[in-house]
Amino acid sequence: MSALFPIINHLIQQNPDSRSELAAFADKTLALNIAGLKLTGRITEEGFLSASNGFADTEITFRNSAVQKILQGGEPGVGDISLEGDLILGMAVLPLLGSLRYRASDDLARIFGNSIGSRAADIGHGIKQIGRSIAEQIGEFSREPESPVIDAATLSAWMEEVDKLRDDVARLNERLDRLERDIWID
Repeated sequence: MSALFPIINHLIQQNPDSRSELAAFADKTLALNIAGLKLTGRITEEGFLSASNGFADTEITFRNSAVQKILQGGEPGVGDISLEGDLILGMAVLPLLGSLRYRASDDLARIFGNSIGSRAADIGHGIKQIGRSIAEQIGEFSREPESPVIDAATLSAWMEEVDKLRDDVARLNERLDRLERDIWID
């Protein structure tokens, strides 16, 4: 998963305030668990993350509910994220990670120059739409394990119970009909 570090570091590069605050935690190692992916990285003196295979000082797990809320533009709650290990480090780093924002206009200006103005904004808007589409697809994928799936034996047992219930209802209706006839005959 070291291929994701350049992407994360690019986000950190675009957010210099977060980068300088992350640099305060140089040489600390953190593990991020997001939608089934686990990344372990050491914070460098410059505030970036470098791949690490060592023991993580803190481990931050974003549950599927957190991923869903983030993709829908919401904010995860306390039960959506768990911290293990150095809790003080985790509580300090978590808001810094949450404050990272991608600005496509910065990349477009760097590639094409500042003169393209509104065309860069249009391209940025298109990239955002593509990103949202990809994020929605990842969100749907992360929901799949939470989908209720039953096995054949459970389905069969449920169908037998439904059949028994139908028979019981039919017998009850017959008794009610008989009772009604008995009342009218007397």
